[in-house]
Amino acid sequence: MGSEPAEPRSKLRLLLGTFARVAVTALVFGYLFSHIDGRAVTDSVSRIPASVALASVGSLLFGVATGVVRWRVLLVAAGARSLPGWLETLRIYFIGLFYNLLPGAVGGDVYRGYATRSCFETGGATRSVGVVFVERVCGFAGLLVLAAVATFASPLGNPLVLLYSGFGLCAALGAVAVVALGRRLSARLPGQLGKLAASLPIIEHPAPLAWALALSVLTHIAVSMTGFVVIDCLAPQITFVEGMAVFPLGTLAAFFPLTVAGAGARDTALVVLLGSMGISRADALATSLSMLACNLVVSGIGGLVQLRGRVSTGAPAIER
Repeated sequence: MGSEPAEPRSKLRLLLGTFARVAVTALVFGYLFSHIDGRAVTDSVSRIPASVALASVGSLLFGVATGVVRWRVLLVAAGARSLPGWLETLRIYFIGLFYNLLPGAVGGDVYRGYATRSCFETGGATRSVGVVFVERVCGFAGLLVLAAVATFASPLGNPLVLLYSGFGLCAALGAVAVVALGRRLSARLPGQLGKLAASLPIIEHPAPLAWALALSVLTHIAVSMTGFVVIDCLAPQITFVEGMAVFPLGTLAAFFPLTVAGAGARDTALVVLLGSMGISRADALATSLSMLACNLVVSGIGGLVQLRGRVSTGAPAIER
């Protein structure tokens, strides 16, 4: 009987967490619009041509494509014996993006791991979810590399950003190492922890990790371009290098856990960062909102795909 209240408590924590994220996101946007003229923001949005909006969406779709390649590279590196076809992988990835819109932003990762569990002969979902985790960490590391390099090259460079990026990069690489070595250390770990570690993926082919990191940098350049093409239209005085220094920092702010998919945190960061470069708060917020709209459009594709039916997890063998 003592274990019966566990499920209701878990559901209550989930509901409270969801409510907190929605509330914090609403409060942040309320604060922003209480300090920025809504009509000025509307005017800035109206100055964004349809061609620029399409270029922004296209850039994010290119980022999705590089993310799909990175995921497949890491599956192979982890010893997957079969993979879904390219279109099936893309389909699973889009659905994952849709579920990542939910509060917590991890539902899509769990879904992708579950959908590709048959890629491994042993370990199943635990190993495939582990690969998604490694992919996430590689993506975070690529973001830090881009932010550090662009900040260093930018005349607005801040040594603190380089320092924090270095610390974050070391932490990200350490997390990858823990996952990669988990199975080798499993015999030394106690009980359930040892069983969990034994199911984690072994990076059988280390070389693809370098490709995954390079693809992560390319992915975040594409994501940053979704904002840069807009701000280049509204305030063309910002150079490409400066844009690559600013927008990755906005993406880093989106990792703040008490918001829905980073909304609000990213917007506040970009208003402050672009404002420090002489951009009006209205133009900065319009740019950030256009990036949010772009994310919703691309993630919405996954929702439409999901409506067409379940994703098959059958996979042809990899050609060696």
